[in-house]
Amino acid sequence: MSEAPIPIAAAVVLHEGKVLVQTRGPGRSWSGHWEFPGGKLEAGEDAAAAAVRECREELDLEVRVLEPLETVEWTYPGARVRVEFLLCSPIGSSAPHPVEGQQLLWADADALLTLPFLPANAHILTALASRLRPDR
Repeated sequence: MSEAPIPIAAAVVLHEGKVLVQTRGPGRSWSGHWEFPGGKLEAGEDAAAAAVRECREELDLEVRVLEPLETVEWTYPGARVRVEFLLCSPIGSSAPHPVEGQQLLWADADALLTLPFLPANAHILTALASRLRPDR
């Protein structure tokens, strides 16, 4: 597979010491696994704009991008992806609402390390868990 990786933005939405995660919807590859809100970049779009758009489309949630966290390239069966993880915070007091049939969870550090996530998320999960519990 020598094609360029598919560019993906992942919004790591942090609020009150927890991170917003969601399951992949029914009928999608890796259905039922947990992931961060996000998706493919559209033509001419950067990762920050994609993260904001995807949160709005998937969760009816407005977010602000605070900073880039890390970028990971991963090869899944049939697809190579380049995921840009971006730290975000919700804007206003509205709660996220799943638009695509996914489950939502505000996960603490322990949940991040025990939920079945997509493999490309492994490294960021450990870093996030450490960030959420700085006393350890």
